[in-house]
Parts: sequence; structure tokens; C-alpha cells
Amino acid sequence: MTCRQGVIEVAKFIYGVHDEAKDKAFELEMSWVCDESNRQHQKVPDNLLEEAKAAAKAALEEMDAD
Repeated sequence: MTCRQGVIEVAKFIYGVHDEAKDKAFELEMSWVCDESNRQHQKVPDNLLEEAKAAAKAALEEMDAD
């Protein structure tokens, strides 16, 4: 799994365990250390973060539909 794929999977997990009825609203922020960041701790690029959020929300909707 690449770091990019990992970001998306982690976002799906975080959104999946969040219970809107019990938990407060949250803003997902992510950072990484990988080859793409030149092995430096950096914020995940905004476009990838938005892609991860969209994938997570789509996965939630799909689970709700089932």
C-alpha cells in the first residue's frame, strides 16, 4: 500500500468510527512522513486530503445504503 492509499484508508477508518450522535463534529487534518515528503514531517497535500475525505464520506453512504 502506498502512503497515498494509506491516507485514504485512514480517513475511511476515522469517519467510520465517528458517531455523529455521540461525538462532537471534527475537522480531519493529516500529516505524513514518506518519500513524497522527502522523509520530512509535512501536512498531507490539500488535494489528497480532500480526495480522502470524499472517499470516506462515499464509503459511509454506501454502508448506510446497505
